Amino acid sequence: MVRILAATDFTEDNKPVLDFTANMVRQTGGKMYLLHAVDPCMMDAAGSMAADDMLGGFCTSPMVEDIPENTVLAMADKRAKALAETISQKWGIPIYGKAEEADDIVECVHDFCRRHNIDILVIGNRHHSLLTSILLGNTAEKLVRAAKIPVTVVPCGPKAK
Repeated sequence: MVRILAATDFTEDNKPVLDFTANMVRQTGGKMYLLHAVDPCMMDAAGSMAADDMLGGFCTSPMVEDIPENTVLAMADKRAKALAETISQKWGIPIYGKAEEADDIVECVHDFCRRHNIDILVIGNRHHSLLTSILLGNTAEKLVRAAKIPVTVVPCGPKAK
């Protein structure tokens, strides 16, 4: 059975990655995995973020500062599982959803691939501006360069068709 991982950031821009992966899994009869890497900086800075901004409004507390760090990760994990269930029902395929803390997103994704014997990684590329790519780097490019398994890059964002 082919195991395919879709890395997600929970944004609407990432929907093409999830649909592409689900379609590939349905065609191959494999299993889909969904991973969201939670940056510890997000958990450290959570006190300064309004709850509606946190995880796309998933949080219900008035201020995220009232929520312990491990709960931010737990909320993201709950959201990953709910998203996996939604996609599973839509496409009629088995999906495992998970959120994990990631000091380094690239390392987290590739470690997940090793631990779960993932055969193919599917990621999105948002086509950031040149300045953003220079200053922050491009996570998709870093994931591809560090990969030991095949990686499929799906165009995302407003310019994707």
